[in-house]
Amino acid sequence: MSSNQFLSIVLPVYNEGGNISKQIEELERKLKYDHELLVVYDFDEDTTVPVVKKLQKRYKSVKLIKNTFGRGVINAVKTGFKKSNGYATVVMPADLADDPNTINKMFAKIISGYDIVCATRYSKGGKKMGGGFLKTTLSRLAGLMSPILLGIPTTDIANGFKIYRKDVLRSIKIESTGGWEYSCELIIKAHHKGFKIGDVPTVWRDRASGKSKFKLLKWLPKYIRWYLLGMLLRLNIYRLVI
Repeated sequence: MSSNQFLSIVLPVYNEGGNISKQIEELERKLKYDHELLVVYDFDEDTTVPVVKKLQKRYKSVKLIKNTFGRGVINAVKTGFKKSNGYATVVMPADLADDPNTINKMFAKIISGYDIVCATRYSKGGKKMGGGFLKTTLSRLAGLMSPILLGIPTTDIANGFKIYRKDVLRSIKIESTGGWEYSCELIIKAHHKGFKIGDVPTVWRDRASGKSKFKLLKWLPKYIRWYLLGMLLRLNIYRLVI
């Protein structure tokens, strides 16, 4: 296969021993492209680690990587970006919420010329099943208003399930310090730099096992910060506030 057919999938984990086997098995069964699976963990006692070590005997694509930037999802993602070898890299929570089939559609769009592709739950063909009312309302509102307020052609900007061409990751410094809000930061900065952005519909299901690691109240102000930056960039007045 040519180099632009190789895909990296980053799976940041935190005690996902009950989910990771099914997650990896589904990915290996459904992915159509040559790929590597980077399972990034924070500490050796993580329940995910021994399960993944067993899976590595079956799947040569699976790599177990320790977070090198400090604990937390944002640092796990940064570690995954640094270690990835693919033409493009997709980040996927290891909670069985997202459909691996969507990755094939996302990567096909990257190969066709897009730089970032978002999986959207709020366009035709997409669906969100479960999840808290407040979180759903805020993410839906932010997504539906993004084309208008930010000029970015996606209806699900808050979704962390996105794919990035390698050149995007090399050209943008991640400044986020919280969690999944980094994906808003990346897409807003990429849009301002002129990268081509698109989306594909996806079906999201609330996790069936374990507790969600999403910290809404803690991370919400950080999402708002990047959203406001995007609005200022859209109005070309960001220079007035820096």
